[in-house]
Amino acid sequence: MSAIAGDKDDETLVLPALRSDLRLAPAAPDTDGSPMWTLFDPLRNQYFHVHVQGLRLIRHWRAGATAGDIANDITADGVPMRADEVAGMARFMAASNLTAAGAPSDTARLVDQARRAHTTWYAWIMHRYLFFRIPLVRPDAFLVRWLPQARKLIARPMRWALVVIGLLGFYLAGRQWGEFTSTFVHFLSWEGLVWYGMALMVVKSAHELGHAFVAKHFGCRVPSMGVAFLVMVPMLYTDATDTWRLIKDRDRLKVSLAGVCTELVIAVLATCAWGLLPDGGLRQAAFFLATTSWIATVLVNLSPFMRFDGYHVLADLWGIRNLQPRAFALTRWRLREAVFGFGEAPPEAFAPRRRRLLVAYAIGTWVYRFFLFLGIALLVYHFAFKILGIVLFCIEIGYFIVRPIVNELREVWDRKWPLNRSLVRTGLILVGLLALLFIPWHGTVALPSVMVAADHTEIHAPEAARIRSVAVTAGDRVKKGDTLFVLESPDLVEKIAEDRERIRVIETRLARRAGSPEDLAASGVLERQRAELNAQIAGFKKRQDALAITAPFAGRITDRAPLHAGEWVNPRQALAQVVAAGGARVYGYVEEGQLGRIAVDAPGRFIPDDGIHAAVDLHVADIDDAANEQLAYPILADRHGGHLATVQAPNDGSTRGDERPTLDGGQYRVTMAPTEATAAPEWQIRGEARVQGPAESIAGAIFRNAAGVFIRESGF
Repeated sequence: MSAIAGDKDDETLVLPALRSDLRLAPAAPDTDGSPMWTLFDPLRNQYFHVHVQGLRLIRHWRAGATAGDIANDITADGVPMRADEVAGMARFMAASNLTAAGAPSDTARLVDQARRAHTTWYAWIMHRYLFFRIPLVRPDAFLVRWLPQARKLIARPMRWALVVIGLLGFYLAGRQWGEFTSTFVHFLSWEGLVWYGMALMVVKSAHELGHAFVAKHFGCRVPSMGVAFLVMVPMLYTDATDTWRLIKDRDRLKVSLAGVCTELVIAVLATCAWGLLPDGGLRQAAFFLATTSWIATVLVNLSPFMRFDGYHVLADLWGIRNLQPRAFALTRWRLREAVFGFGEAPPEAFAPRRRRLLVAYAIGTWVYRFFLFLGIALLVYHFAFKILGIVLFCIEIGYFIVRPIVNELREVWDRKWPLNRSLVRTGLILVGLLALLFIPWHGTVALPSVMVAADHTEIHAPEAARIRSVAVTAGDRVKKGDTLFVLESPDLVEKIAEDRERIRVIETRLARRAGSPEDLAASGVLERQRAELNAQIAGFKKRQDALAITAPFAGRITDRAPLHAGEWVNPRQALAQVVAAGGARVYGYVEEGQLGRIAVDAPGRFIPDDGIHAAVDLHVADIDDAANEQLAYPILADRHGGHLATVQAPNDGSTRGDERPTLDGGQYRVTMAPTEATAAPEWQIRGEARVQGPAESIAGAIFRNAAGVFIRESGF
């Protein structure tokens, strides 16, 4: 009778039989140099690392013996071992299904395992959506057959030939460097995308074959190759689990780097091929293999933060098996001790320098994965339709980010919390953070603002026209009615000339109507046409008169555009600004989310950016009812050094590109007046207006913004 799952007395724990198909083999030493062995489970293709104590237990294992008997046998050989140590390892062996199952208690244990492994249909779908594998081929026999030919590819003559081909390729690419660097544009065509896809499939297949052949070279079994899907993104994979039995870290390192090395070899060959091939799809594919493919592979596959090639390379370089689980466990322990001071022993003993490396690696991995999974969630959200995007976004954020945090909080909550300095410090910091988040400290609203003269106007051309003369410069004082700019429109001149010619023809016909019955009959129509043309000419002349732009009131010229005779201008372009002597006004912009925090008559203060002008006390005079699309004061735009995000309207060639920028998002204009008499500035003064409003906590602002985003994106 097995007591693995039932007896609480370690001394009387009865050991079942080990499975007869398990294989034990030497492994690479542990990080501290102690010898290790691997226990291979062929049914599940899994490896278990066994230390010296585990090896002694396996050697003395007898079915039907108690844990106390085994401990006594091992102790009799000169190595002290307690019964609880034997019982703990025996329970691990049973839980890992490495023991033969024959007793009723084993059946109950297996049923319990199956029950725990069973998931609901929605959990099954969620896990398969996040990650799943599809084995496509069993390549072991193929690898054995072609391994001799693959070895010839890395022989010394082939390596020298590769060096020569690489030098030739770099020479050819250097001679056509301009054409080489501009080839990427061709991938924007459908033909380029087809060749891109074909080249991608070829190079990624070669990448995986590189892993497989090198693993087979070292005598490892490669049971399967196929496609893995990470958040529905396909990527090829090779099952190289058997490399765990390689004793030398260097051999495992070669297997891990084989895929990247294969792509680098292909890149060298493709560079040479690009220089020799004629223009076409095949040359575009060669360019992709020579550049984009291997660069993306190095950036993605050699990253140690995901379980790609770079992770295994780092694990082999450091000589640490199961690098991420061990680094994560050590870092969680370190954080618990720093925050709560539980006084627990570390999960593993590492040298101080190695411990710092592992903690830094784990924190770097968590930060990297946080932003990676957040980016993937946002990408899926934007590419899926609205409802599905929200669901998938919540699933990914919940599974990859929220779930690990909740699990750790649950783990910490179940522990006994000792009252010590670390816990007191953590409590004080937590209280401070909560106070910072939830107490409404922030009682002002900051508005990007500009101070201008109370009476000022921008001068614009009444229509598209050409400058004939410019009568003023910046700083000039003008009186009402003074000429500022004289414009001309060749189109108007041409239209007036055409209408006058039509009038001349009509008057000629009217003059001869006495001798022409036809003109006499049409005289009424001709007179009406002459009147219409005269009215049209009068309208054209009125437009011509408006092209002589005068000052609407007395003041000073500011912000005059750098214009010269012969230039064309359009009505949206500001030519200059006339500022009247008198008071000042401040105009600011507030986003929709902050609109409810300011009100008319609310006090505030304008602080100039230049550090020259003094701050001015003011109050809110007016708030626009509708959001502004265009920014009336370009000095506030981000591209001019301001703080308002704007987008540049496309330039169709008819504008100078310096017209009013378009605001990126809804912004409401707020008009503010100084509380005391303030002289009108001679130019626009950029700054920030801080308006008093209801105090709001940081948490409240976050919740308000998040709720606004949710409502807007949900389409409610």
